[in-house]
Amino acid sequence: MSDIRELVLTADRALFTDHDLSSLDRYFSEDYVEHSPLVENGKDGLLEMVSGAGDGLRHEVVRVLVDDARGLVALHGSYPGLDPEKLYVGFDIYRVADGKIVEHWNGLVTETQPNESGHTQLDGCTEVDRSADTERNREFVTGAWRTFLQGQDYDAAGRFTREDDQFTQHSADIPDGVQKMVDFLKQLKEDGSPLTYDTLHRTVADGNFVLTFSEGSISGERHFFCELWRIEDGRWVELWDAIGPVPPDDQLAHPHGAFKSAQSD
Repeated sequence: MSDIRELVLTADRALFTDHDLSSLDRYFSEDYVEHSPLVENGKDGLLEMVSGAGDGLRHEVVRVLVDDARGLVALHGSYPGLDPEKLYVGFDIYRVADGKIVEHWNGLVTETQPNESGHTQLDGCTEVDRSADTERNREFVTGAWRTFLQGQDYDAAGRFTREDDQFTQHSADIPDGVQKMVDFLKQLKEDGSPLTYDTLHRTVADGNFVLTFSEGSISGERHFFCELWRIEDGRWVELWDAIGPVPPDDQLAHPHGAFKSAQSD
């Protein structure tokens, strides 16, 4: 098992499920940087959040991606107990250096009903294919992101997908099939509210999975975009996402901003 995988999973379980506040000193650096708009910066922010959430808080992790080359670990799951009125689901990205967690970003949204194809935000394949070429898949997804999402060239989907249109979709608004996704995005564009992708801030790649974390806007409102792509034979075959607004005062609350790393990527 990767050392950073074991560190992050142990720290995550100790803090968010066992509520062991002493774990903050064991696993998090003294100059820990927090980018989540839900938490104040630093270890004190995590302490306050966990203490305030109560005994019902836990983190149920469904997927784990380990990007050893970049010192990043991404978790995909849900947070029962974080809010008494809604269930948060989505992604956490941790950066590890010198045996400690030094930085964290997340993209969390509220739970929705299964989509038209019956898929939830979290079900589907969880197994990382260690035989897959991680860097090749990262390069493929990055290029596809720039063309299909940033460039809004939706007719290019056939360059990135299987000819049989088999594509498992976990977005609440879109059923399975590449064409359904293309039609949905084109309709948003025609309605004057396209998903506008400005900057790809980081990727977390592990075998057949690549997570992209980017920012942009919807109808002029600043948003974060977390998209987890599963790749087979150099093609998209499955997608999970978490897309939500960035609070307008985020830069003031978090000096490093919701996206930019304290360390240059």
